[in-house]
Amino acid sequence: MKPSPTDRHHPVPVTRTVDLEALLGDNDAQLVYEGLYRLRETKVEALSVVRAESVRPNGRDLEPWDFGIPQIDRLLARFGAEPAERLVESSPAQGH
Repeated sequence: MKPSPTDRHHPVPVTRTVDLEALLGDNDAQLVYEGLYRLRETKVEALSVVRAESVRPNGRDLEPWDFGIPQIDRLLARFGAEPAERLVESSPAQGH
């Protein structure tokens, strides 16, 4: 997937939020949030692994947009969800 210019150079641009709970209901909206947060977490871990292994396709370092991380952040922001970094930092279950 080719990155758009906003993926590389700008933070999460939010134009208008979507009320996911109103569209799907509370339970289904929660499932969507959890799925997006887990997908993001998996992609962040994958990025750290390929960086640690010094994988450099075409001689360049891989970036978050190569894994779709900024796109997931924008989608979460559009749904009005809490930023993923804040959730990870405040989670007591994280033992790292």
